[in-house]
Amino acid sequence: MSRHVPEEELFINEKYNLWPTDPVQRPSINYLPLEEVTYAEELKKHGYYNYFIGKWHVGHVGRYPIDQGFDAEFGTTDNGHPKSYYFPFFKSGDPRNFMKDYKEGDYLTDVLTDGAVDFIENYDKTAPFMLSFWYYSVHGPSVGRKDLLKKYQDAGLEGKYAHHAAMVEAMDASVGRVRKAIKDKGIEDNTVIIVLSDQGGAYTNAPLSGGKKGGNTLGEGGARVPLLISYPGVTKSNTETNIPVQSIDIYPTLVELASGKKYQNDAIQGVSLLPLLKGNKIAKRNLYFLRSYEDQYARSNFW
Repeated sequence: MSRHVPEEELFINEKYNLWPTDPVQRPSINYLPLEEVTYAEELKKHGYYNYFIGKWHVGHVGRYPIDQGFDAEFGTTDNGHPKSYYFPFFKSGDPRNFMKDYKEGDYLTDVLTDGAVDFIENYDKTAPFMLSFWYYSVHGPSVGRKDLLKKYQDAGLEGKYAHHAAMVEAMDASVGRVRKAIKDKGIEDNTVIIVLSDQGGAYTNAPLSGGKKGGNTLGEGGARVPLLISYPGVTKSNTETNIPVQSIDIYPTLVELASGKKYQNDAIQGVSLLPLLKGNKIAKRNLYFLRSYEDQYARSNFW
């Protein structure tokens, strides 16, 4: 007798997944293999305490942050997104019982931010820390925080667009709360802050074409994302560079920050961004982008 296998069980048991709509039928791996060395594992070698908050989405239990170099985690589930940003957050619950202390009316972005602020305020170890805060927001379903939603509706936004704007503001406020906690802790001058988006928005990204989905994911609206870095004593306010970089560059950048030495590893494709932060340049290279599961295009940046 055959039975329907739930998506969650399939994800746990199968190494690869194949999207039915993928034009080239190219399977993608379901989880980050444990043998891969994360930046958390590398930073641990340099004395860092590593804390993870939020969306993991590169592995189930047994392949969570604490299995990949992080010392502790908060808000991590087997879900790529919540069923709602209001409690109860996740459809399938969470094996760590993350939701047990929360109640109706609690908003997920704020709950995670509370966890980040609490960690910073109460951190009492002599070792430096690295905090990875990966938001579930801004991601579907579009559920804006109610106290922010009316402002955008009154401004003329409708439906999902008003919700999306409210979600963005809630996340921006969260970043501000984390920065304030760092300042109140007295470590503002000794903390590097990196804010990075993973892909373009799900709706309009005008004036850029393309986005997270819809057949043009490698247009600038999908492939070009915000990246902000504050390095006290090094970076200057209101400065920017037009040199293309990728998220793969974060790994060697973090390791060089932690070690104070040039990081060389043939297995890492990215390059350190420290020269750019200091107002210099990095060697010219070609950057390639590939998206397979919805549309099949390849794009490169030459500079």
